[in-house]
Amino acid sequence: MSAKPSSTTTPLVSTRFTTSVERRVLAYIGKHRVIAEGEKIVVAVSGGPDSTALLIILSRLASKLRLDITVAHFNHQLRTEEEAAADLNFLQSLAASLGLPLAQSNGDVRAYASEHHLSIEDAARRLRYAFLSAQSSIVGASAVVLGHTLDDQAETVLLHLIRGAGLSGISGMSPRAPWPFDAGPELIRPLLFLQREETERYCREVGVMPRSDPTNDLLTATRNQVRHELMPVLRRLNPRIEEALARFAHAAGADVEYLDDLAAQRFTGFATSHGSGVTLPRRALAALPRPLASRLIRLAFTQAHQSTADLESTHIAALLDALKRRPGSHSLPGGVTATIDQTSLIIAKGRLTTAGRIEPAVLRVPGRIVVGAYAVQVRLERPPSILKTDDPLEAYLDADKAGANLTVRSRCPGDRLRPLGLGGEKKLQDVLIDAKVPARERDGVPLVCAGDQIAWVVGHCIDERFALDTASRRAIHLLANVAYLTPDT
Repeated sequence: MSAKPSSTTTPLVSTRFTTSVERRVLAYIGKHRVIAEGEKIVVAVSGGPDSTALLIILSRLASKLRLDITVAHFNHQLRTEEEAAADLNFLQSLAASLGLPLAQSNGDVRAYASEHHLSIEDAARRLRYAFLSAQSSIVGASAVVLGHTLDDQAETVLLHLIRGAGLSGISGMSPRAPWPFDAGPELIRPLLFLQREETERYCREVGVMPRSDPTNDLLTATRNQVRHELMPVLRRLNPRIEEALARFAHAAGADVEYLDDLAAQRFTGFATSHGSGVTLPRRALAALPRPLASRLIRLAFTQAHQSTADLESTHIAALLDALKRRPGSHSLPGGVTATIDQTSLIIAKGRLTTAGRIEPAVLRVPGRIVVGAYAVQVRLERPPSILKTDDPLEAYLDADKAGANLTVRSRCPGDRLRPLGLGGEKKLQDVLIDAKVPARERDGVPLVCAGDQIAWVVGHCIDERFALDTASRRAIHLLANVAYLTPDT
């Protein structure tokens, strides 16, 4: 049976169709582990058919899944005051009829877009997501639930194809995904298998007349063309085009998941994180398969920028091509700079500076000296019970072996030393390369010297000829404090 649309204060109706939809949503949630039993969630509702159907379905499944639901509505201030008030009144009535709390807020999207040089659609999304994230924190929710449907998925895949997105882009939206901006709750989309006409029919049959979806007013010209011009043409070629595109996205998503896991495993130990960003070894990165190298760059960008929202496949392709050319700097979205030198790709917020050379200076014992980005404290002490420290910024030298003529300087051509534990001589250049010190920072590494020999490469190793042993009577204790070179913004 079906019911005529009515006020939401009237008890909602169940029909064979609505019951079937609810059963299918429950099965989808279980199959894809979309929502955990007992989870506290925030359901984002605009008042349109998709989000209205989503809210009613979840409210009817709440007892089976033991859900704790908060309804959230955001007014973008893009409609008239009367329309916005009617949207809110509709949702207040609906939430009350379902016995659910409603949180609502608003934001001046046009002003925000102008101030931050964003499109209206992007500004609306950022403000809306900021509200949803804040509301999730207030109620202690672990996820925000969105009403995206199979139609939205198909449109998204086509948009990414049109824009030339990579495999990650054409994999479309996931049933459960990380928050797109910095840290936040997870995103849940339990209606990705339903078509828009099904959510509209669901609302009709439960007896609710949803509002015209205000988010449709935010569609970009391209998405509008895809929705109203391209999709009808494709449906003539394949009446089930939405399902075909969803299968395509699912297949791509499985490949993406495998490659992402592989990249995450490789990233640890491959990349070097520091205060100025993330460093990747240039030659090794260029030798990797392109899909894996691309993901390592994306991970480095995420760590430097705390988001991948603005990084596109074209940016990554340009960097991979640049690895084969001369060193240089490349601007990335969000104020991030990628710097390629002889040995590394450094991805960092802002533009990186090059460490200046350290002028030779006397290192007094006891005393303190500031050299480049380091401050070095020097004391004369009794040898410690443990002769070797694990702190790379702390060193003990035998005072009698080192003598009183201590200096500190930058590297010079031909520098060599005998690193403790190596059992032989090594070029300083090789020590710094093995330690993954970017070429631009090597001049800034202080070298503590005894006479004309390097005794300690600050932050890395000491020379075995000046190390403490069981016969040592006096120790020179050196302690460095460092603020890594930061982006020059």
